[in-house]
Amino acid sequence: MLSTDVDAQHGSFLAIDENGQRIFALTTSGLTVVQLASVPLGIGSLNPANGSSSGGTSVVLRGSGFQVGTKVSLGGKNVSVTFKDMNTLPFTVPALSPGSQQLLIANPNGETAGLDAAFIAN
Repeated sequence: MLSTDVDAQHGSFLAIDENGQRIFALTTSGLTVVQLASVPLGIGSLNPANGSSSGGTSVVLRGSGFQVGTKVSLGGKNVSVTFKDMNTLPFTVPALSPGSQQLLIANPNGETAGLDAAFIAN
């Protein structure tokens, strides 16, 4: 682990801040803080992750790097999201075919992310 860190460059990551903008690492040189220029787009969770196939379920998408104007589709259908913050996008699920649904998100800067079977329509 750290005892084999001969160049004092590598270490054990301790934490990432709540917005994903800073990474805190412990190296043999001490605490290192890495400030990212931008937070990468990522999907964390969809809560709840299931609901009626007829639509109407209110869900909260949690992740990172969301921007004003982020586009979301669930099961191939575009959904209208409310930008709450860079980690939170609430929306209402549209009517879907029963079964597992893929979630796709795209930021205005062209960055995209997807998650298969993100939501189960019952």
